[in-house]
Amino acid sequence: MELKTLLLMAFLSVPFAQAYADVRALDGHYYLQGAMEMDAELLLRKDGTFSAGIAYGSAEGITKGNWYVEDNTLMLEQEPAAQPAKKLSYKLSRERTLDELKKYADNEKNQLAKENYVLELRYDRQPPPPPLKPVIVNLEFDSGPPGQLLLSSNQQTDLWFPYDPKRTLKKIGFGTDHGQWFDVAPDSRAFNIGWKKRKNQPLTFEQPIGFDLATTRQYLTAEEQERVDHNYWLTLFHFDPVSPPAIEPVVVHWQFEDGSTQKQVWASSQQNKLRLPFSPKKTLAKIGLHTQNSPDDLEWLAVMPDTRWATLDWQAYPDPANGDLSVLFQDLQLAIEPNCLAVDFGNGKACFRRK
Repeated sequence: MELKTLLLMAFLSVPFAQAYADVRALDGHYYLQGAMEMDAELLLRKDGTFSAGIAYGSAEGITKGNWYVEDNTLMLEQEPAAQPAKKLSYKLSRERTLDELKKYADNEKNQLAKENYVLELRYDRQPPPPPLKPVIVNLEFDSGPPGQLLLSSNQQTDLWFPYDPKRTLKKIGFGTDHGQWFDVAPDSRAFNIGWKKRKNQPLTFEQPIGFDLATTRQYLTAEEQERVDHNYWLTLFHFDPVSPPAIEPVVVHWQFEDGSTQKQVWASSQQNKLRLPFSPKKTLAKIGLHTQNSPDDLEWLAVMPDTRWATLDWQAYPDPANGDLSVLFQDLQLAIEPNCLAVDFGNGKACFRRK
């Protein structure tokens, strides 16, 4: 199917009314230039909706959704799939024994795993972080002058501030438009702090998760231990989980070394755990997954014999009606440059330009 035909289908299927965006005079019909052997078009409408099509060899894709501008970056948000995902990909990202859970996990996980095998189901999609303007990070102590650090990158960032045993850190604040302050535990030395910036919303931060010095040191090298002994350590990162798409029910097979199998149905993408009663007389060998009524083969994933808690990361394949390449527009960010909406589809910088 030709690209123009694909685009026409996408354009005609977009409903009219949507909230108006800050168009920044960007609305118009754009064509991709500078991407070898790849053709693509992008239509930005004044009402804040877009349609796009792309072709590369025999592969193609179309999509539609909403667009807006964030700090000189064009942000594309794909429309959610109209039908439940019929094909998923899987990866066992982590396996933990009962001893590991006792040592590192919280009490809730420990109690659950004492009597069960647990399969944690985690949607594996984190959108790229949006542009971030520099933010002052404020540190308030029980005595003496406050401290300040600068967060200037939207990538995961480590910030350090000298530790003084004569005074205690009480609060961490962020110089956002409305200001945010959080109380912290007096014995905390390291902090994990998530942030998010949604469309037309102010930048916000999550409550810092603190760790005392002993907990922090046990995972570090000697050189890293030396540094954290003399500093507060703040790790800041973009954290804004995406709601998983609807899925067709998936049959989960728990197979043991003796060849026996027990089955469960994973019925909803909102369900994030499955559990099966543990028996000391059996050893779990592998876990199989198969979407109900799918022609695809059952997919097996081997597990270690002493695994009690397994984390399964999953993703949904693109809707076949939209083509495999539609995924290239998922959470796409394009830098706004003179006569160019800059993009890199994996083959170097290219530009969408009006004709």
